[in-house]
Amino acid sequence: MPKQEPSSKAQVTPRSPKIKYCVSYWAENITCYWDAEPEMHLQTTYTLHITEQAGRCRRNFGHPRRCVAIQGDHSCGIPVENLFAFYKIKLTAENQLTRTSSSEECVHGMSIVKLSPPEITTVTANQSQCFQLEWHLPGDEVLSATEAQYEIQYQDVTEMSWTQVNFSAIENGLSLANVCGVSPFTNYSIRVRAKYLHDSCFSSDWVSFWSDWSLERFVRTLPAVPSRGPALWRKLGPPGADGKREVVLMWKPLLQKEAHGKILSYNLHSQRKGQLAIPQCLTQELQCILFLPAREEYTFFITATNTAGTSPPNKLMVPPAGGQEAQPKPMLVSPVGDHSLLLQWSHLRFPRTGYVIEWGRIPRKPGIDICWHYQPGTTNHMVITEAIEPGYLYGLKIFGLTDGSVWALGSTSAYSKQIAPLRAPTLYPTQVWKSQIELQWEKIPQEDQGGVIRNYTICYEEEGKGDESMVVLDSSIYRYLIEGLAPGSIIRVSITVTNEGGSTKGPTLSIHTKNYDYSETELMFSVLCVGFLLLILAGSLACLCCKHQLYVNKH
Repeated sequence: MPKQEPSSKAQVTPRSPKIKYCVSYWAENITCYWDAEPEMHLQTTYTLHITEQAGRCRRNFGHPRRCVAIQGDHSCGIPVENLFAFYKIKLTAENQLTRTSSSEECVHGMSIVKLSPPEITTVTANQSQCFQLEWHLPGDEVLSATEAQYEIQYQDVTEMSWTQVNFSAIENGLSLANVCGVSPFTNYSIRVRAKYLHDSCFSSDWVSFWSDWSLERFVRTLPAVPSRGPALWRKLGPPGADGKREVVLMWKPLLQKEAHGKILSYNLHSQRKGQLAIPQCLTQELQCILFLPAREEYTFFITATNTAGTSPPNKLMVPPAGGQEAQPKPMLVSPVGDHSLLLQWSHLRFPRTGYVIEWGRIPRKPGIDICWHYQPGTTNHMVITEAIEPGYLYGLKIFGLTDGSVWALGSTSAYSKQIAPLRAPTLYPTQVWKSQIELQWEKIPQEDQGGVIRNYTICYEEEGKGDESMVVLDSSIYRYLIEGLAPGSIIRVSITVTNEGGSTKGPTLSIHTKNYDYSETELMFSVLCVGFLLLILAGSLACLCCKHQLYVNKH
């Protein structure tokens, strides 16, 4: 007998399909999802069967309905008219050789329902830290708000993360929620979604689904009194002939989460030691300039006011001229980018209410204000990003604040990034001989250095020889002597300055060496002078001899 081939049917028989889950959509359909099985080179057709039932799947109530999935799809939906009924659901898989079915599921339409997105009707800011919203579900999907549970999400529109609130309506209640714990005078975005709370008698292995999120609605909470006074700092001028000095009081605008509303004005008071405080400035500006006795100690108080009230005061003490700060000590600074510096310092043994960091370019130019920033006393580092540019040296100082008193704590300087010097130094000869040239160059101004100068390079070449010589000099040297040159030659000289960021070369100078040095010229001049004098003397002697001979002949 011929050998019987193994049955091809056994190789391609699909496993019984399994429905993962089904979801019902109000006034639309019931859609079921499944995982496709390996098809073993034969196309498999999936068919979803749904039949409405009387009671809890006791008997068929309507005609069976079916949906054939498109090849490659793993879902299919069948329109239904009544979600308040049980349905018998089955999935079949069929190829050219066999047909298999999933187990039948008995599911109530509302137990797997996905409601339509809610519609937010009103959002109202009723307090500085609360807002109220009301919404409803469209159509007749639920008879009462208590038939669904809700999730409310809100976020500050300037941020990315959502905060979630779970909400369930009380019996016969409205879809109305009061959300608290938010920030005053802040713009919020709000959205809601719903899920049907089906009766326990509808329960099955599947669950109802959350609706899609509603369209977002927006609200701004009401203002509140500012939580603190503005950070306060000062700039002190030297005492004048009249015994007064300029005192510039400066403050920072409050952050939104501190201001709690639009700041309408700042109020600055000053107080001499042992006297009552008096008003100095009521302004919307961020500084106040005063001329005060230099030998007096003052305490300044600053408050901020919005429509809800006035902040607590922040204070700063200014000691008499000459009675200020101990010498600051170094602190750690490092670049963290082309336009930023990381400043670090050690915590002190005694507590600080805050720190003030000052920084500005070196050298400091008249008319350019320093930059400053307030840091809470709990921190010991700060990344400075304001007014920092590559290629410029910045001086930094840190001051500690204790109940308004100021203590100098540290100082340093740094570059965020070194760049090649903006120009080379001006080079010029100071002395020229027949075989030597003495060169000198300026110290580049700080604002043109671009970084820490590492060295200077002198390059020179005698015209016609073609060999260039080069010498590298330390950054502390500003003079150099070139030797061994040919008399009467043309020397081309240039200087290059180098720092960590690169090098910059200056223009080339052409310098003529002399044919004779000064001493040689002086000697030749002396010889000529002596010879000339000898000639004159010889001529004089010859003249005298002639006169003497004439005299003898006459007598």
